Amino acid sequence: MTVSWTFLTDFGDSAVTLPLALFVALILVWRGRRSTAAAWLLAVGACGVSIAVLKLLLGSCASTPLLPGLISPSGHAAMSMAVYGSFAVLASAPLGRTGAVLVRALALALVAAIAWSRLVLGAHTGTEVVAGLAIGALAVLAFATLSRPSPQPALPPARLAAGAVILVLAVHGTHWPIEQTIKQLSAALRHAVTVCR
Repeated sequence: MTVSWTFLTDFGDSAVTLPLALFVALILVWRGRRSTAAAWLLAVGACGVSIAVLKLLLGSCASTPLLPGLISPSGHAAMSMAVYGSFAVLASAPLGRTGAVLVRALALALVAAIAWSRLVLGAHTGTEVVAGLAIGALAVLAFATLSRPSPQPALPPARLAAGAVILVLAVHGTHWPIEQTIKQLSAALRHAVTVCR
């Protein structure tokens, strides 16, 4: 059972979400959608930076959490929501109402499953997962607001989705030591600065 949840949670790892985010940005630039690419990078980048800063600050105050159970907001939940959610907004734009609802529902189901896997695996508390999802949802809202609708899709939705699936499957299961690095920096900050005392 743990293997299944680990397999699922790996879809939210930064080793998957960040290459996917870069892939989408490059496709948008290649297709001449620079303003959409800028909105994409701003929304996803702001989500990643926000999570990193919150993890760093809250981790350095681990003895006195801001909210009960909130020491390390879930980066998997945040980046999954930001990347897969914004991807669904982008991919569903040229589709009809039914297609758009289906694409967005599938993305939401994937994000919800990744978020739940963080709880099942004991990686985060419910508060940390909800905090991550909220930050990711703000990123999706920012992307949807800032991106300009275009009559021409970045790529036909099927081709865009196929490229994304191939990339995700190619990098799935790899891990980057971002979380460990943030924990080390938090520990160093906790000992060096009296932020929470």
